[in-house]
Amino acid sequence: MKIDLSGKNIIVTGGARGLGRACVQTFTESGARVALVDIDFKAARESAARYDRATAYACDLEDPDSLKVLHQKLSDDFDGRIDILVNNAGIISYAKDFESISVREWDQVINVNLRGPFLASQVFGADMKARGSGKIINISSLAAHIGGIDVGVHYTTSKAGIIGLTRSFAKKLGPFGINVNAVAPGITLTEPVKRHLAGREAEYIAAIPLRRLGQPEDVAQAVLFLSSAMSDYITGCVLDVNGGIYMN
Repeated sequence: MKIDLSGKNIIVTGGARGLGRACVQTFTESGARVALVDIDFKAARESAARYDRATAYACDLEDPDSLKVLHQKLSDDFDGRIDILVNNAGIISYAKDFESISVREWDQVINVNLRGPFLASQVFGADMKARGSGKIINISSLAAHIGGIDVGVHYTTSKAGIIGLTRSFAKKLGPFGINVNAVAPGITLTEPVKRHLAGREAEYIAAIPLRRLGQPEDVAQAVLFLSSAMSDYITGCVLDVNGGIYMN
């Protein structure tokens, strides 16, 4: 069954690469109009050029003023209507002794991975609330459930926070017809993960019941489902996409 999102306006943060770009491709193939948002505007433009109905926008989620500028631009360009917000932008940081994580590094990971989705949901969720409809999908992680495999404590903490954020917004926005859910990917072959796992793939595959590593498209399909009318009675959910390495 093909999901048709024709006429929908969608924001994907961190859309220039990896999971975000897979989501942009999946949405545009489903007929949606997508705002591809990324801190790297050059990469955003290059990615958006690949897809019909995708437009690049710059935003630094560490900077609340940058988000305000984005909100104004999208209000103008999308006639004030954003139907779906995908909070995907994030920083992956691999394990190190927790004693060696600096305050600056901690703050950067938390600000981008957790505060950014909060602020974006606050801003665009208010618009959805006023209109009485919308969907927000947050990207968490397997690390939030199990305390991480190779990732740092600051990354794990940020992604666990995303689950709490998702459930809190689901309760607050549900009465206004807005669904808020999360997707928690397992080990997924984005470029940073490929570099980190190089030469050790078989070790990780052996621990996954489906005996393969995840692809960005696996996550994008889950996001597509949560963006569609097929998920209209689902909210506050964390959809695990991990090949069975963690079963909740």
